[in-house]
Amino acid sequence: MRAVNDTAEAIRLRNVLADKLKRAGRIPSTSVEAAFRAVPRHLFVPGVPLREAYVDQAIPIKKIKGQHVSSLSQPSMIAIMLEQLDLQAGQAVLEIGAGTGYNAALMAHVVGESGRVVTIDIDDDLAARARAHLVSAGYDRVEVICGDGADGWPAGAPYDRIILTVGATDIAPAWRAQLQPDGRLVLPLDFRNTGAQFSVAFDAAGDYLMARSFEPCGFIRLRGALAQEQPAQNSDPEPGAAVGMAMLATVSQVLPKVGEQLWRRRMNRQAFGRPTLDGLQLRAYPCEANYMRKEGETVHDTRWTRFVIGWAPGG
Repeated sequence: MRAVNDTAEAIRLRNVLADKLKRAGRIPSTSVEAAFRAVPRHLFVPGVPLREAYVDQAIPIKKIKGQHVSSLSQPSMIAIMLEQLDLQAGQAVLEIGAGTGYNAALMAHVVGESGRVVTIDIDDDLAARARAHLVSAGYDRVEVICGDGADGWPAGAPYDRIILTVGATDIAPAWRAQLQPDGRLVLPLDFRNTGAQFSVAFDAAGDYLMARSFEPCGFIRLRGALAQEQPAQNSDPEPGAAVGMAMLATVSQVLPKVGEQLWRRRMNRQAFGRPTLDGLQLRAYPCEANYMRKEGETVHDTRWTRFVIGWAPGG
Protein backbone atom coordinates (compact mmCIF):
# COMPACT_ATOMS: atom_id res chain seq x y z
CA MET A 1 0.00 0.00 0.00
CA ARG A 2 1.56 3.29 -1.12
CA ALA A 3 1.51 6.27 1.22
CA VAL A 4 -0.94 9.05 0.43
CA ASN A 5 0.57 12.50 -0.27
CA ASP A 6 4.14 11.26 -0.59
CA THR A 7 6.17 13.46 -2.94
CA ALA A 8 9.53 13.47 -4.68
CA GLU A 9 10.74 16.21 -2.32
CA ALA A 10 9.68 14.23 0.75
CA ILE A 11 11.52 11.18 -0.58
CA ARG A 12 14.64 13.29 -1.16
CA LEU A 13 14.50 14.79 2.33
CA ARG A 14 14.14 11.48 4.10
CA ASN A 15 17.01 10.01 2.08
CA VAL A 16 19.13 13.00 3.15
CA LEU A 17 18.15 12.32 6.78
CA ALA A 18 18.92 8.61 6.44
CA ASP A 19 22.30 9.42 4.87
CA LYS A 20 23.17 11.68 7.83
CA LEU A 21 22.14 9.07 10.37
CA LYS A 22 24.14 6.41 8.55
CA ARG A 23 27.29 8.56 8.38
CA ALA A 24 26.95 9.28 12.09
CA GLY A 25 26.82 5.53 12.81
CA ARG A 26 23.26 5.66 14.15
CA ILE A 27 21.84 3.09 11.68
CA PRO A 28 24.40 0.37 10.91
CA SER A 29 21.74 -2.24 10.06
CA THR A 30 20.29 -2.40 6.57
CA SER A 31 16.78 -3.15 7.87
CA VAL A 32 16.54 0.01 10.00
CA GLU A 33 18.11 2.08 7.21
CA ALA A 34 15.52 0.79 4.74
CA ALA A 35 12.72 1.70 7.15
CA PHE A 36 13.99 5.27 7.52
CA ARG A 37 14.16 5.63 3.74
CA ALA A 38 10.67 4.18 3.23
CA VAL A 39 8.45 5.61 5.99
CA PRO A 40 7.15 9.14 5.24
CA ARG A 41 7.78 10.95 8.54
CA HIS A 42 5.95 14.09 7.42
CA LEU A 43 2.64 12.23 7.30
CA PHE A 44 2.87 11.68 11.07
CA VAL A 45 3.09 15.42 11.78
CA PRO A 46 0.70 16.85 9.14
CA GLY A 47 0.77 20.39 10.55
CA VAL A 48 4.56 20.68 10.40
CA PRO A 49 6.40 22.13 7.36
CA LEU A 50 7.91 19.42 5.17
CA ARG A 51 11.55 20.39 5.71
CA GLU A 52 11.07 20.63 9.48
CA ALA A 53 9.62 17.13 9.56
CA TYR A 54 12.97 15.75 8.32
CA VAL A 55 15.28 17.68 10.63
CA ASP A 56 17.03 15.59 13.29
CA GLN A 57 15.04 17.00 16.19
CA ALA A 58 12.08 16.07 18.38
CA ILE A 59 8.70 17.63 17.61
CA PRO A 60 6.29 18.22 20.55
CA ILE A 61 2.72 17.21 19.70
CA LYS A 62 0.66 17.62 22.89
CA LYS A 63 0.62 19.69 26.09
CA ILE A 64 -1.46 19.35 29.24
CA LYS A 65 -1.47 22.30 31.65
CA GLY A 66 1.53 23.79 29.88
CA GLN A 67 3.60 20.60 30.10
CA HIS A 68 4.61 18.52 27.08
CA VAL A 69 3.17 15.03 27.46
CA SER A 70 3.93 13.61 24.00
CA SER A 71 6.31 14.23 21.14
CA LEU A 72 7.69 12.75 17.95
CA SER A 73 11.15 11.66 19.08
CA GLN A 74 14.41 12.81 17.52
CA PRO A 75 15.25 10.57 14.53
CA SER A 76 18.77 9.83 15.78
CA MET A 77 17.38 8.64 19.14
CA ILE A 78 14.73 6.55 17.39
CA ALA A 79 17.49 4.94 15.31
CA ILE A 80 19.61 4.19 18.39
CA MET A 81 16.71 2.48 20.15
CA LEU A 82 15.66 0.48 17.09
CA GLU A 83 19.23 -0.78 16.77
CA GLN A 84 19.14 -1.73 20.46
CA LEU A 85 15.85 -3.54 19.86
CA ASP A 86 17.41 -5.72 17.12
CA LEU A 87 14.14 -6.42 15.33
CA GLN A 88 13.87 -9.37 12.97
CA ALA A 89 11.37 -10.13 10.23
CA GLY A 90 8.26 -11.94 11.48
CA GLN A 91 8.56 -10.85 15.11
CA ALA A 92 5.74 -9.60 17.36
CA VAL A 93 6.39 -6.19 18.94
CA LEU A 94 4.64 -4.19 21.66
CA GLU A 95 5.28 -0.44 21.87
CA ILE A 96 4.36 1.62 24.94
CA GLY A 97 3.77 5.20 23.82
CA ALA A 98 2.23 5.40 20.36
CA GLY A 99 2.66 9.16 20.01
CA THR A 100 2.27 9.99 16.33
CA GLY A 101 2.59 6.36 15.20
CA TYR A 102 5.87 6.98 13.34
CA ASN A 103 8.01 4.60 15.40
CA ALA A 104 5.38 1.87 15.04
CA ALA A 105 5.49 2.34 11.26
CA LEU A 106 9.28 1.98 11.22
CA MET A 107 9.00 -1.23 13.25
CA ALA A 108 6.21 -2.55 11.02
CA HIS A 109 8.45 -1.99 8.01
CA VAL A 110 11.28 -3.98 9.64
CA VAL A 111 9.20 -6.95 10.85
CA GLY A 112 7.29 -7.08 7.55
CA GLU A 113 3.83 -8.39 6.84
CA SER A 114 4.63 -11.67 8.62
CA GLY A 115 5.28 -9.73 11.84
CA ARG A 116 2.95 -7.88 14.23
CA VAL A 117 3.17 -4.45 15.83
CA VAL A 118 0.89 -3.32 18.65
CA THR A 119 1.23 0.24 19.95
CA ILE A 120 -0.47 1.71 23.03
CA ASP A 121 -1.16 5.28 24.10
CA ILE A 122 -2.92 6.46 27.25
CA ASP A 123 -4.71 9.32 25.45
CA ASP A 124 -7.60 8.46 23.16
CA ASP A 125 -6.97 11.51 20.94
CA LEU A 126 -3.34 10.51 20.37
CA ALA A 127 -4.32 6.91 19.70
CA ALA A 128 -6.91 8.03 17.15
CA ARG A 129 -4.44 10.34 15.40
CA ALA A 130 -1.73 7.67 15.37
CA ARG A 131 -4.19 5.25 13.79
CA ALA A 132 -5.09 7.79 11.10
CA HIS A 133 -1.44 8.60 10.40
CA LEU A 134 -0.58 4.92 10.04
CA VAL A 135 -3.40 4.41 7.55
CA SER A 136 -2.31 7.43 5.48
CA ALA A 137 1.29 6.17 5.45
CA GLY A 138 0.30 2.67 4.36
CA TYR A 139 0.82 0.85 7.68
CA ASP A 140 -2.78 0.15 8.63
CA ARG A 141 -1.82 -3.36 9.79
CA VAL A 142 -0.40 -1.84 13.00
CA GLU A 143 -2.84 -2.33 15.89
CA VAL A 144 -3.34 0.88 17.91
CA ILE A 145 -4.72 0.56 21.45
CA CYS A 146 -5.86 3.24 23.88
CA GLY A 147 -4.87 2.14 27.38
CA ASP A 148 -2.37 2.34 30.21
CA GLY A 149 1.00 1.07 29.03
CA ALA A 150 1.74 -0.26 32.52
CA ASP A 151 -0.68 -3.09 31.74
CA GLY A 152 0.87 -3.91 28.38
CA TRP A 153 -1.55 -5.63 26.02
CA PRO A 154 -2.13 -9.25 27.10
CA ALA A 155 -4.45 -9.98 24.15
CA GLY A 156 -1.47 -9.83 21.79
CA ALA A 157 1.10 -11.53 24.04
CA PRO A 158 3.65 -12.99 24.04
CA TYR A 159 5.95 -10.51 22.31
CA ASP A 160 9.45 -11.04 20.96
CA ARG A 161 10.22 -7.39 21.62
CA ILE A 162 8.79 -4.70 23.89
CA ILE A 163 9.85 -1.06 23.58
CA LEU A 164 8.95 2.06 25.55
CA THR A 165 9.15 5.48 23.93
CA VAL A 166 8.45 7.17 27.27
CA GLY A 167 10.70 7.41 30.31
CA ALA A 168 10.16 4.92 33.17
CA THR A 169 11.49 4.51 36.70
CA ASP A 170 10.48 0.86 37.07
CA ILE A 171 9.79 -2.31 35.09
CA ALA A 172 6.11 -3.25 35.17
CA PRO A 173 5.27 -6.89 35.95
CA ALA A 174 3.07 -6.98 32.83
CA TRP A 175 6.06 -6.30 30.57
CA ARG A 176 7.95 -9.25 32.05
CA ALA A 177 4.91 -11.50 31.83
CA GLN A 178 4.19 -10.60 28.20
CA LEU A 179 7.78 -10.97 26.97
CA GLN A 180 8.94 -14.18 25.29
CA PRO A 181 11.47 -16.24 27.33
CA ASP A 182 14.18 -15.18 24.86
CA GLY A 183 12.74 -11.70 24.27
CA ARG A 184 14.19 -8.22 24.60
CA LEU A 185 12.88 -5.14 26.42
CA VAL A 186 14.18 -1.66 25.51
CA LEU A 187 13.17 1.34 27.61
CA PRO A 188 14.37 4.78 28.72
CA LEU A 189 15.11 4.03 32.37
CA ASP A 190 15.81 6.27 35.38
CA PHE A 191 15.49 3.80 38.24
CA ARG A 192 16.98 6.23 40.76
CA ASN A 193 14.58 8.98 39.61
CA THR A 194 17.39 11.55 39.42
CA GLY A 195 16.69 12.74 35.88
CA ALA A 196 19.54 10.70 34.34
CA GLN A 197 17.79 8.49 31.78
CA PHE A 198 19.44 5.68 29.82
CA SER A 199 17.89 3.69 27.03
CA VAL A 200 18.65 0.17 28.26
CA ALA A 201 18.27 -3.03 26.24
CA PHE A 202 17.40 -5.93 28.56
CA ASP A 203 17.43 -9.57 27.49
CA ALA A 204 15.26 -12.08 29.33
CA ALA A 205 17.52 -14.48 31.24
CA GLY A 206 15.46 -16.89 33.32
CA ASP A 207 14.26 -15.17 36.49
CA TYR A 208 15.86 -11.81 35.71
CA LEU A 209 16.57 -9.35 32.89
CA MET A 210 20.17 -8.71 31.85
CA ALA A 211 21.16 -5.33 30.44
CA ARG A 212 23.10 -5.49 27.17
CA SER A 213 23.52 -1.85 26.15
CA PHE A 214 23.16 1.64 27.59
CA GLU A 215 22.53 4.90 25.72
CA PRO A 216 21.94 8.20 27.57
CA CYS A 217 18.68 9.84 26.53
CA GLY A 218 15.87 12.14 27.63
CA PHE A 219 12.20 11.21 27.22
CA ILE A 220 8.86 12.54 28.44
CA ARG A 221 7.78 10.52 31.45
CA LEU A 222 5.33 7.64 31.50
CA ARG A 223 1.87 8.55 32.75
CA GLY A 224 -0.76 6.31 34.34
CA ALA A 225 -0.23 3.64 37.00
CA LEU A 226 3.58 3.79 36.80
CA ALA A 227 3.84 7.57 36.74
CA GLN A 228 6.33 9.04 39.19
CA GLU A 229 6.93 12.64 40.05
CA GLN A 230 9.60 14.25 37.90
CA PRO A 231 12.74 15.16 39.90
CA ALA A 232 13.24 18.89 40.39
CA GLN A 233 15.17 20.45 37.52
CA ASN A 234 17.72 21.91 39.91
CA SER A 235 18.23 18.70 41.86
CA ASP A 236 21.73 17.54 41.00
CA PRO A 237 24.10 15.67 43.33
CA GLU A 238 27.14 17.34 41.80
CA PRO A 239 28.25 20.72 43.21
CA GLY A 240 28.44 23.53 40.69
CA ALA A 241 26.10 21.70 38.31
CA ALA A 242 24.67 24.87 36.76
CA VAL A 243 28.13 26.19 35.92
CA GLY A 244 29.16 22.79 34.63
CA MET A 245 26.16 22.53 32.33
CA ALA A 246 26.79 26.03 30.95
CA MET A 247 30.40 25.09 30.18
CA LEU A 248 29.23 21.82 28.58
CA ALA A 249 26.78 23.70 26.35
CA THR A 250 29.56 26.04 25.19
CA VAL A 251 31.95 23.17 24.45
CA SER A 252 29.20 21.29 22.57
CA GLN A 253 28.64 24.23 20.22
CA VAL A 254 32.33 24.48 19.34
CA LEU A 255 33.34 20.81 19.52
CA PRO A 256 30.22 18.59 19.22
CA LYS A 257 32.03 15.26 19.64
CA VAL A 258 33.90 16.46 22.72
CA GLY A 259 30.67 17.88 24.11
CA GLU A 260 28.89 14.56 23.63
CA GLN A 261 31.69 12.69 25.39
CA LEU A 262 31.56 15.09 28.34
CA TRP A 263 27.77 14.78 28.49
CA ARG A 264 27.98 10.98 28.45
CA ARG A 265 30.53 10.99 31.26
CA ARG A 266 28.32 13.26 33.33
CA MET A 267 25.24 11.07 32.74
CA ASN A 268 27.23 7.91 33.50
CA ARG A 269 28.42 9.35 36.80
CA GLN A 270 24.97 10.58 37.80
CA ALA A 271 23.26 7.25 37.09
CA PHE A 272 25.95 4.71 37.96
CA GLY A 273 28.63 6.57 39.91
CA ARG A 274 31.43 6.22 37.35
CA PRO A 275 32.43 8.32 34.32
CA THR A 276 32.57 5.29 32.00
CA LEU A 277 30.39 2.19 31.90
CA ASP A 278 33.13 -0.28 30.95
CA GLY A 279 32.37 -3.54 32.72
CA LEU A 280 28.92 -2.46 33.96
CA GLN A 281 26.64 -5.39 34.75
CA LEU A 282 23.03 -4.42 35.43
CA ARG A 283 20.42 -7.05 36.26
CA ALA A 284 16.75 -6.51 37.03
CA TYR A 285 14.94 -9.01 39.27
CA PRO A 286 11.31 -8.96 40.33
CA CYS A 287 11.26 -7.73 43.93
CA GLU A 288 9.61 -10.98 45.04
CA ALA A 289 12.70 -12.88 43.86
CA ASN A 290 14.49 -11.59 47.01
CA TYR A 291 17.90 -11.61 45.35
CA MET A 292 20.61 -11.10 47.98
CA ARG A 293 23.38 -8.64 47.21
CA LYS A 294 26.85 -10.09 46.74
CA GLU A 295 30.10 -8.41 47.69
CA GLY A 296 30.89 -5.48 45.42
CA GLU A 297 27.32 -5.13 44.14
CA THR A 298 24.93 -2.24 44.66
CA VAL A 299 21.20 -2.86 44.97
CA HIS A 300 18.42 -0.37 44.31
CA ASP A 301 14.81 -1.35 44.96
CA THR A 302 11.79 0.17 43.27
CA ARG A 303 8.16 -0.89 43.72
CA TRP A 304 8.39 -3.84 41.32
CA THR A 305 12.09 -4.36 40.63
CA ARG A 306 15.37 -5.03 42.40
CA PHE A 307 18.13 -3.51 40.24
CA VAL A 308 21.54 -5.04 40.89
CA ILE A 309 24.64 -3.14 39.74
CA GLY A 310 27.97 -4.91 39.48
CA TRP A 311 31.23 -4.39 37.62
CA ALA A 312 33.31 -6.92 35.76
CA PRO A 313 36.95 -7.23 36.89
CA GLY A 314 38.93 -4.36 35.45
CA GLY A 315 35.74 -2.34 34.76
